[in-house]
Amino acid sequence: MSKKILVFATSFLDELLTHPKEEGQAKRILNKLADTSNGEIEIEYKIDRNPTRPLLAEELKNVTAVIADLEVYDRALLEKVGLKNGGDLGLISRYGIGFSSIDLQAATDFGVMVTNAPGCNALPTAEWAQAMLMAVAGRGILQYRTASIGMPKDGPSRLDVSGKTLGVIGTGTIGRNVIKLLRGYDMKVLAYDLYPDENWAKQNKVQYVSVEEIYSEADFITLHASASEQIIGENELNLMHPTTVLINCARGILVDNRAAWQAVKDGRIWGYGLDELWLEKDLSLEGLNIIVSPHVGSDTDMGKIGMQLMSTQAVVDFMQGRVPKYVVNRDVLKANQKRRFK
Repeated sequence: MSKKILVFATSFLDELLTHPKEEGQAKRILNKLADTSNGEIEIEYKIDRNPTRPLLAEELKNVTAVIADLEVYDRALLEKVGLKNGGDLGLISRYGIGFSSIDLQAATDFGVMVTNAPGCNALPTAEWAQAMLMAVAGRGILQYRTASIGMPKDGPSRLDVSGKTLGVIGTGTIGRNVIKLLRGYDMKVLAYDLYPDENWAKQNKVQYVSVEEIYSEADFITLHASASEQIIGENELNLMHPTTVLINCARGILVDNRAAWQAVKDGRIWGYGLDELWLEKDLSLEGLNIIVSPHVGSDTDMGKIGMQLMSTQAVVDFMQGRVPKYVVNRDVLKANQKRRFK
C-alpha cells in the first residue's frame, strides 16, 4: 500500500500574480518525491477543503503526512490516526508559522511529528502590519466611507506617526522587519520579548522594556508574539491612551476582541487593526476605527512561496528518514518508535 501525502493548504497551488521563478517549485518537489519512490508515495491535493470543517479520521486513512492549513487536529482525532496508536499519520507540516490548531501534547503522545515554517512569510506579514498601522492611524475606513458618498471629513484628524513611540511585542523575524520598515518615521522603539537580544537591540536603537511600559508609553503597539494565549485584555487596554493604536497581525487569540471593541467605542484607545475574521457578530464595526482583514498578512506571491517550500521540505525530509529542521514537538522523536531518523 502506498504512503499518501495529503495537501490541505488552500493556497498551495495558487497561480501567482507576478509569476516569480519559484512558482510551482513546491509541487515539482513533491512530484519528484513521488516519481522516484517506485510507487510507494502518492500525492493528493484537497486544497478546496474548508479548514473550519471538523476533520474526520476517515479523511486521514492511509495518510502518512499532511501539509496542513488551519483545520483542527485535536486529541480525539490524533488518538485515532497517530502512528503510536496503530494509525498512519506521522507528520503534520504546518503551512505557515502558527500551530495553535494542533494539540501538540496529543501529537507527541500518539507519535505525530509537527513542524512549522518560521520566517517563511515574515516580510509580507510585516508589510501588512505597517499598512494596517497607517490605515488605523489615519482612520482610513471611516475616511473612505464619508468620501465615497460625497461627504467631507467627519470626525478628528489623522494621527501623526513620525517621531512617535512604537511598541513591538515579539522581536522575532516579523517584529524586526516591522521595525526596519518603520525606521524612516524616526520613531522611538520600545520592545518586549521573552528572550531579548540585547546586541541586536543596541545595534538597532531598540530599548527592551516591560510590557506594562509599552502599554502605557507607546503611541503604536504592534503584536508579533508567538504566544498561544491572550496577552491583552481589559486591564492592559486601560493602561493605554486615547491616541493609542493597537495592531494585531499575529494571532487573534492574543487580544480580547470584545474588550478592544469597547475601548475603541468608548474612546479609550484610538483604533484597532486585526488580521483575523471578526467573529463577534453582535458587535458591529460600523462607525468605529477598527480595521479587520481575513488573515492575509502572508497572502503575497513571496509569502505563499515561502510557506510552500518550507512546508514541502519538511515532508521530503520526513519521508526520506531525516528529521525536519523545524520540529515544534521534539519529544516526539523519543516517543515515536516506528521510525528511525538519520
